[in-house]
Amino acid sequence: MQENECILRLEGVRKSFGGVQALKGVGFELKRGEIHALLGENGAGKSTLIKILTGVHKPDEGNILLKGKPVTIADPIDARKKGIAAIYQELSLIDSLTVAENIFLGNEPTATPIGYCKRRQLYADSDAFLQRFGIQIDSRALVGSLGLGQKRIIEIVKALAINAEILLLDEPTTGMSRAEIDTLFQIMASLKEKNVTMIYISHYLDEVFRCCDRSTVLRDGMNVDSFEMDRVTVAELVRAMIGRSVSSERYRPAGDFSAAPVAMEAKNFRTQAMRRPVSFQAHRGEILGFTGIVGAGKSELAGSLFGAYAGVEGELRIEDRPVRFRSPYDTRAYGLALIPEDRKSQGLLLEQTIADNIVLPHLEQTENRFKLLDGKKKRAIAQRMGETMKLHPMDVSMAAGNLSGGNQQKVVLGKWLTGDPQIILMDEPTRGIDIGAKAEIYRFITQLAQRDKTIIIFSSELEELLSICDRILVLCKGDIAGEMPAAEATAERLLTLALGGANA
Repeated sequence: MQENECILRLEGVRKSFGGVQALKGVGFELKRGEIHALLGENGAGKSTLIKILTGVHKPDEGNILLKGKPVTIADPIDARKKGIAAIYQELSLIDSLTVAENIFLGNEPTATPIGYCKRRQLYADSDAFLQRFGIQIDSRALVGSLGLGQKRIIEIVKALAINAEILLLDEPTTGMSRAEIDTLFQIMASLKEKNVTMIYISHYLDEVFRCCDRSTVLRDGMNVDSFEMDRVTVAELVRAMIGRSVSSERYRPAGDFSAAPVAMEAKNFRTQAMRRPVSFQAHRGEILGFTGIVGAGKSELAGSLFGAYAGVEGELRIEDRPVRFRSPYDTRAYGLALIPEDRKSQGLLLEQTIADNIVLPHLEQTENRFKLLDGKKKRAIAQRMGETMKLHPMDVSMAAGNLSGGNQQKVVLGKWLTGDPQIILMDEPTRGIDIGAKAEIYRFITQLAQRDKTIIIFSSELEELLSICDRILVLCKGDIAGEMPAAEATAERLLTLALGGANA
């Protein structure tokens, strides 16, 4: 077979979930022996396409042609029988089994009618695979004793053990060290020489330029274009991925707060949840933004600054005082608040009333002279905050779970603002809420900044940061990859830094 032969083709593939169209007639072509990048922002349709190819989802319309013949992929087992295997971000290994047992799980060399496992052959075959790619891992070691990067390499070897002809690699370098990434790319180069075909999904353009031959960009469930990697620039790929004008409407003029007092400062600060140490300053009255793609470390940094993780290194200062939080409870004394990313699991008690949620971190404000909870005080505090936040419906006796997403987020904000914090960390503050509720929250954020509060927003929505922030820092693989005043920032510049494009 020729090297440039089309091994896989998708024609007019559509897929809907309820009323949401995830794929809108996608076409895709994969040549034998190539490494083909699949690119696009979150929600572009990449994961849905991969799940169709691996039999997790069935397309509503369209055709899949494998080696020129129409096929139906019934389920993941059927996909593997057809030579298609995927390595997802979430590992599928079993920690309590050895490396060899994982590699050949469900495909063990057996003898006798009852399926007795030939363990000597199991380990010999595993060693042969590992040696073939120069992988220095003991096939008898328990997978649970390996690092994350080594586990990802074992996932690839496991796929090769079933003679996969097409490998789908979904963010394969997540959690890997640079040495492990080098090993991965060496394995991929070796596989390419053996005519194994790969689809490579990554948010990091430096990786894509390093290892891929072609790329296809999806946007809003549709094809944008395909590119030869040696004939395209970072800027062209970023423009194809964004493909829209990003609103520059601002809720207040961007300001320069470099002369204002420093409210929070991190110097080589790191916890066990963070991949790299970071250093930055946030000034009083400033709205500071952090952005980055999924996995860049935004939520881990937000939680670390709020005392949620142990293993603290470096220095954290609040109003020029060194601090070391043992838990989030300690942060109250320093005027910190955190609006978490997931309001339902981390921000609210959904079965409790709005009033109970709002006063929960501030029960001392509801006590009577006998140190008992005063119901009237609780309702009055909740009523005032509800009116400030413009809750709808304005009934603090309602269960928080009965509110819309936007009003639930207002309750989370109100809960922490009841304590009058000076520094407010907001992790994806408008995720999953409608446009009207977003606008109300943006206006409220700017009002807080005007009252000399320091706001630090961790968001993947570029429009959000460009519309309300004064300064924006970009995270890439745990590092601060760049910093710019919001007045000079553009969506393309931010996304290029977030994708590692500056190094591509």
